[in-house]
Amino acid sequence: MNAKRYVGKGIIALLALFMLVPATFAADGKLTLLSLNDIHGRIYSEKDAGGLAKAATVVEKLRATDPGNVFFVQVGDIDEGPLFFYFHGKAEMTGLNAMKADVGTLGNHEFDLGKEAFFEATGYAEFPIVVSNLRFKDGTPAPFPEYVIKTAANGMKVAFFGLVTPALAYTTKGSDDFRAGQDLPAEAERMVNILSAKEKPDVIVLLSHCGIEADRLIAKNTAGIHAIVGGHSHTLMEEGEFVEGPNGWGTLIGQAGSYARHLGVMELALKDGAVSKDSSWRVEALDANVPENETVASLLEPFRKELAERLSTPLANQPEDMDSRKDFIRSSETNLGNFIADAFRWKSGAQVAVMNGGGIRGDQLYPAGTVSYATITNMMPFGNTLCMGKISGKELLQLMETSGSALIGEKDEYDANMRTPTGGFLQISGIRVVFDTKKQPLLIDNNAIIRKEGERVVKLEALQQDGSWAPVDPAKEYTIATTDWTSGGGDKYTVLKNNGSFVSLEQFILESTAEYIRFLGEMKAEVDGRITILR
Repeated sequence: MNAKRYVGKGIIALLALFMLVPATFAADGKLTLLSLNDIHGRIYSEKDAGGLAKAATVVEKLRATDPGNVFFVQVGDIDEGPLFFYFHGKAEMTGLNAMKADVGTLGNHEFDLGKEAFFEATGYAEFPIVVSNLRFKDGTPAPFPEYVIKTAANGMKVAFFGLVTPALAYTTKGSDDFRAGQDLPAEAERMVNILSAKEKPDVIVLLSHCGIEADRLIAKNTAGIHAIVGGHSHTLMEEGEFVEGPNGWGTLIGQAGSYARHLGVMELALKDGAVSKDSSWRVEALDANVPENETVASLLEPFRKELAERLSTPLANQPEDMDSRKDFIRSSETNLGNFIADAFRWKSGAQVAVMNGGGIRGDQLYPAGTVSYATITNMMPFGNTLCMGKISGKELLQLMETSGSALIGEKDEYDANMRTPTGGFLQISGIRVVFDTKKQPLLIDNNAIIRKEGERVVKLEALQQDGSWAPVDPAKEYTIATTDWTSGGGDKYTVLKNNGSFVSLEQFILESTAEYIRFLGEMKAEVDGRITILR
């Protein structure tokens, strides 16, 4: 994800305003908050960048600059993928424990494998995990503290509380036993009131696995929170964002991207109990210039070796050959394309799902037998994530016309510069389409400008809740799941890029497919007539 900078034009004036606000807190002092968010199981260095061993080096160095006044926090989504599947969080927590994490909160992917694995994973933590808006589905609170109090060496009393995304049920099927509180400003205000009345801390820090927009909303509507260290939206903030709340209260927000590639560093300075202009946020890149901490690296290495052995362990049976042959998956319906698109629709709950044929690799018939993580990694090697949005039936028709332009018909004067590439041909779920390659293809140039409307889609139907099929209604709205590549306009799908409704489900498509395999107990799909091509 590209770095984003969030600094308001009126920051100096705003900071001055903060200093004039009557303070609920009276302390002066400085603290440093170090953070990792959205690790997603990426605990090892990849291409000499990222990983917990590199992060540990920077954490240790910064702690030494101001002993006792530096706190290291994690902000959820520690877990995901095969590492989580095989070790249930033990590997990730081993690293964070060795780094002496001070406090953490929960992300939605901690729930991916269900309640038992969730409690096993969190049970490995040797640091407190705080969350204030998580309850069981019967309404009783989840067995985690709502907050924790830490005392810095300078005497400042620091309160940490946590919030998990309200979209928990929507993003993670394994969270069925839980419910997340939906009104984040209300949840935050409740915690500020509790802390102010019971603990009277000098500093209140929110660990928010809710996304940058939610963090802004909380800060804008809640007085009393000094800092929000965030996650969930994978936002790489190169500078901090100050947000003015009720009565001029100022909150500093920071978020450090994802996948343990950057360490967040918040220098929090208080004057008369309020965030002062000396406060700042930055990220430290965990690149090739950062050596690995040998202790942390050695503790994690046994998990890496065992994982390499287990990746070839069967997840389930694969009764039939699965077809990823390039000449077929980029020009026709295949059983593997159907399976992956079905996995997206199942995981997201969307009405429609699409997957670009060029994102499915191997160029082979994967032989019948068993399927493993190694197999699906070969099938989908690019690290794409799953996204979901809403489109009109008119947009859905244009989407399929774009897909149909990849087909080369007889006597077709094919101009690659005016069509989507063959890899942009879509495998589909929840819809069925008839293309006529003798008709005019959609022509779209390399600046994503449509030069001529397509006429190849002669029939387009959507699956209904009762199992019947009905023509796609141009005026109706449909939910759709796809990859971040396609929703971002890759392969000339600007109809999705310009749509503006897509949000990331923050899960690798490989893992969505693995979950679907485990759900079904096998990897099996048929060519069932979703795509018909008239030539």
